[in-house]
Amino acid sequence: MDSFLKRHWFLVGIAAAVSCGSLFPEGGQALRSSGYAIPLLVAVVLAISGFTLDTSRLLVQAKNLRAILLTLCTTYAMAPLLAYALARSWGPALDGAGSRGALFLEAMMILAAQAGTLASALAMTAIARGNQELALLITVLSSILTAILTPLVLELALGEIVDIPIVDIMLRMLLIVVLPVFVGQLARKALWERAEKAVGVVKVLPRVIILSFLYTGFSAATEHLQNAPALALRFLGACLCLHLALLLWTWLSSRLLGLTAESRTAVILCGSQKTLPNGIDIWTRFFGQNPYGALPLALYHVVQLLVDTLLLKRLEASNNAAAGQDREETPG
Repeated sequence: MDSFLKRHWFLVGIAAAVSCGSLFPEGGQALRSSGYAIPLLVAVVLAISGFTLDTSRLLVQAKNLRAILLTLCTTYAMAPLLAYALARSWGPALDGAGSRGALFLEAMMILAAQAGTLASALAMTAIARGNQELALLITVLSSILTAILTPLVLELALGEIVDIPIVDIMLRMLLIVVLPVFVGQLARKALWERAEKAVGVVKVLPRVIILSFLYTGFSAATEHLQNAPALALRFLGACLCLHLALLLWTWLSSRLLGLTAESRTAVILCGSQKTLPNGIDIWTRFFGQNPYGALPLALYHVVQLLVDTLLLKRLEASNNAAAGQDREETPG
């Protein structure tokens, strides 16, 4: 039993997080409503990434334009197109403004217009031994561009004018992304040699934080599932189809572009995931009259964490195999 838990503790943790989120949602809801717990956990993940990142590789990955552009196009073009098609085919009939069909479409487009996640895709890329440096660059660019591209997507799809203050976005990036990564890099220079033996323990922490995200996500989703079960199931089906379609698209596209296994992992995880906090903020500020606005955001959050967590072993095996092949081909 002990050996099983040591080898598969993360899968056991997933089951526990899902169960606790379903049975005891109050704790997860309190964490999310506190306003500081989730940003703090995001900052911790990014500080750990900064500690383990190789700065020289970060500069090299800035030139990996194929991977960066593919992910950004997926986030702000492919995802909205797929979401629009799914909402029209999967949701209730469109019977004019204010109808359930119109509200369903609006809620799905709020989700699809969002940037990628700030922490979970980056943490998962590291867990799967993917290209962390590329994942960090994509995360930062996606979040900065949301001030321009998210309003554009919503205006094209819904005809709604959404004004996101770019100063707020930049300040948030500075506090939650840039500062933690910078602190992590400083700590790396001072402590790397002494901490290298314990780097395995350091890398376990992002997995624990991923489980906490999964718990809070399921806690929020449970409330919505109880309040509107029939419509929630429609949203759940649409969110699952959207995420699987984005996973397939990023996998096929990254292979066609000839990206390395490590870079494919970063593209797949960063391109298929959507941020929850920004989406909730846009819903409450600009679409508060839509009672279903938070449903797809919460459900997609759960879907992406659950599905992508289950994919990590496969992605890690692919990256390990590619790394082993590179070592064999290197004369030595």
